[in-house]
Amino acid sequence: MKTKELVDPNALYREQLVELGTLLQAARQQQGETLDAMATTTLIRPSLLAAMEQGDLDSLPEPVYIRGLIRRYGDALHLDGETLASQFFTPPRIQRRTWQESPAAQLRPLHLYGAYFVLLIAAISGLSYVLRQTAPEATMLPPLAPLSDSEIDTANSAASNNTAPETAEVNEPEAPIKVKMTLTSQSWLRITSDGKTEFEGILQPGDTRLWIADQALTIRAGNAGAVMVSYNDNQAEALGQPGMVREVTYSPGSAISLAW
Repeated sequence: MKTKELVDPNALYREQLVELGTLLQAARQQQGETLDAMATTTLIRPSLLAAMEQGDLDSLPEPVYIRGLIRRYGDALHLDGETLASQFFTPPRIQRRTWQESPAAQLRPLHLYGAYFVLLIAAISGLSYVLRQTAPEATMLPPLAPLSDSEIDTANSAASNNTAPETAEVNEPEAPIKVKMTLTSQSWLRITSDGKTEFEGILQPGDTRLWIADQALTIRAGNAGAVMVSYNDNQAEALGQPGMVREVTYSPGSAISLAW
């Protein structure tokens, strides 16, 4: 009796590699570079560079070595190679015995289905444990700073003096600099408000944040094309190109680009 593979243990790797490969390929093409030219710069074979761009996991070495290749390739394309490599995880490989090597293969037909069910439950439980162990690296984000007592008192005072109907919308915090951002794809971000780092980590597609400052607000993104920003309620626009690292500082008068 043959068994059917229900879970692909490399599915997580493939999904991450396809997303990162797309960013690397877009950056290379935008810079007008060929695979052969990048192979000379990075000392990585063109076939491995092509496999990374196409998300071809089967043509690449072990995941722990793939991270090093991504870091080197990203740096050669003037991206943040360390940030890109950190988005490719390397949980421990799950070892499974083949059906022919398992004790269930030696059981009589009456016990076959029971043994198969137990093995299936064990395999799924093991995979779930590995995914739970690796998930915090990508999903745990530092909490946003709570409002200060003065900001809470100001909001309460404005609410008590407001004569509008109870259904009126609550106004956003007033500040000389207000930047609202929405993520269209995963990106690493660092937010600095008036010289203080308010946030540093990875945000996911669909995440929305509002940042305020009095003198200067600096945003550094590892995937600038995935960050849509609206400065002081103006029309939202992308912070930069997909896969590119960009740092922008907003002042009360305008936005100043500091680095790509």
